[in-house]
Amino acid sequence: MTTAVLLLALVQAPAPAPSGPPPEHGPFFAPEAATESHFPSGPPPAAPPRFSVGKGAFCFVEDAQCSSALIASVDVGVGINGIAGDRGVDLPYAHYNFRGGFTVRPLQLARKRWNPWSVGVIASWSRGTGVAANTGSVVDAPDEVVQTTPHTSAYRFGLVNQLWLSQKRNAFHVDLTVGVVRSSVLTYTGWYNGTHLEVAAGWAGWGGFFVSGDFLDGDSRVITGFRAHAIPALPAIGLVLLGLLAGGAMQ
Repeated sequence: MTTAVLLLALVQAPAPAPSGPPPEHGPFFAPEAATESHFPSGPPPAAPPRFSVGKGAFCFVEDAQCSSALIASVDVGVGINGIAGDRGVDLPYAHYNFRGGFTVRPLQLARKRWNPWSVGVIASWSRGTGVAANTGSVVDAPDEVVQTTPHTSAYRFGLVNQLWLSQKRNAFHVDLTVGVVRSSVLTYTGWYNGTHLEVAAGWAGWGGFFVSGDFLDGDSRVITGFRAHAIPALPAIGLVLLGLLAGGAMQ
């Protein structure tokens, strides 16, 4: 009789509460919603990220579930080029930029579970357009200072930190890039080294917006614009370049 009572008590006893922290909910770092369908053999395996190999071990287009990914984008931006010295003028500035690199998620690889942080390296080349503007010294005669400025070229190398805001496919992420820039400037002849900073928000690896700055001897440039993955962006970028060429901005 005593044994039967003990067995009945064990059957009716509530299951112990699961250990560990409760699952995360909300818009940030939230996983994909559970499906309402039920399968006899359990839920189907999650689909790997698009354009990936090894079930997300390496992706050709960045995504939330990628352990490592390729960066390949084309940028178009506009802003201001501040010229140092006695010239003391700010000129309108526009550029197009080709950017490539590589990112990896060290904590995700080490812990074997999703992590929102990734780090990588980038390199880029840009061509800044010239403008017809007053760029002479304040002591020059008025008819000697209006000229067409030459274009400027820049090479950038930097370390990028990414924070992904969700585990969902094509999620948003925030990027912070710190690096160096080597570029020609309008004030002096030759090439000069400086600092490059950028803050960007992206939609997976397909597109995004950025604000960046180049700070060199002679020139300080602040640029804002949009970027897109190199493959879908090339036709649109080609049309922009044709317009700049037709308008004489790339002379």
